[in-house]
Amino acid sequence: MDIRRLSLWEGRYATYMSNESFSALIEDQGEIILEMSVRNINGARTSSLALPYFRGTGSGVMSDDNGQWWRMNQGLYQAGGAYFNFPSNSDDVINTSNTYWTLRRYGTEDEFGGVWQYSEMKSRAENNKYKIGRVDLILPGEDVIYTALSINNYGENPIKGSAKWVSMLSAPLIERGTSISTNASNFSVYPLTYRESGVNRFVPKVRFDDLKKAPLLKGGYADASVVPSPTGTYDYIMGDVDASSLSWVGAINPEDQMGFFVFTPKKESENEYSFPYCTIGENWYGRMDSPWALFDGATPQIRSLSLGFASGERGNENFVLQSGETRVLYIANSYTSVDSAKIASLGFYSTEVRSDGLLLKRTKTTSLIRLDSSFKAIKKLSKKIFFKSLNSD
Repeated sequence: MDIRRLSLWEGRYATYMSNESFSALIEDQGEIILEMSVRNINGARTSSLALPYFRGTGSGVMSDDNGQWWRMNQGLYQAGGAYFNFPSNSDDVINTSNTYWTLRRYGTEDEFGGVWQYSEMKSRAENNKYKIGRVDLILPGEDVIYTALSINNYGENPIKGSAKWVSMLSAPLIERGTSISTNASNFSVYPLTYRESGVNRFVPKVRFDDLKKAPLLKGGYADASVVPSPTGTYDYIMGDVDASSLSWVGAINPEDQMGFFVFTPKKESENEYSFPYCTIGENWYGRMDSPWALFDGATPQIRSLSLGFASGERGNENFVLQSGETRVLYIANSYTSVDSAKIASLGFYSTEVRSDGLLLKRTKTTSLIRLDSSFKAIKKLSKKIFFKSLNSD
């Protein structure tokens, strides 16, 4: 087990965390996970997360001479990786992914044998006064990073916004033939916003039950659960999370036998929060607005798959914190090898949540995605840390 601080670019720092097989790198700016890496079946160490060619490395978009190319948007300036966003995508307010977080503590944990870090950010803006504490944890024997987030409204007025987790994936998980799966259902596609230049592949605002039969804009149906050859389209798909104790969305590449999964548990107490929606962003060279293209209307430069969870539709106020209220969210990201070539190439029919992970099943063949499915370790550790932080303020 290892944990240490690193300097990436001038004025930008990160925490490196690892066990015997898995590692993660979390940058203080936006508290974005820039890397999650393991070795594939050929021995190559690869990261599952995308860092787009346009990602800035300066102190911020406002001080960059080319800031207008990023639309003076800090979120675009540091796009990519895996991150939590609250209370809005807009740079008009201080949000979790466009501001600098302060690392408070990091170290080792005795009971479960993990390494962890605790960081904080605080918004002091009028009518947007909130504080977030975050704990990240890696345990031995698992290719997983767990994250706990405690959001507190310390202002006098309610905060109305949205909350989401996004993991933007890179090769091999965006290569043709990669399968996409989830235990969510009742899907719909949302139309592009006024700031997004592109074309939908699927019909917006039409409900469908099966990702394999998504209604095409040009008529007919197509399989949204498999990465296709480039289609020049961009779709943001949302599905309703079911009543299971563990919600998940994942992607498996058949050639490399590598899988990436995002997990979130159902809430067990009043102050916990359960994400109601799963999200799948399929950008198959479909964004023609800068910086996704060199200029507005130019050839798209980015192919990406984004997986995560959200409190609701983009741009809507679907996550409300009353004055003095605190909500706690839990997320886990796993990047790991799939030990069954049959399941990696042909898929699985069903799943079983076990104490040691998510079991993928295909007739007599199984493959286990290892994780602490009850989130016991991260819940126990984060409750102690959040309590200490609350009483030290």
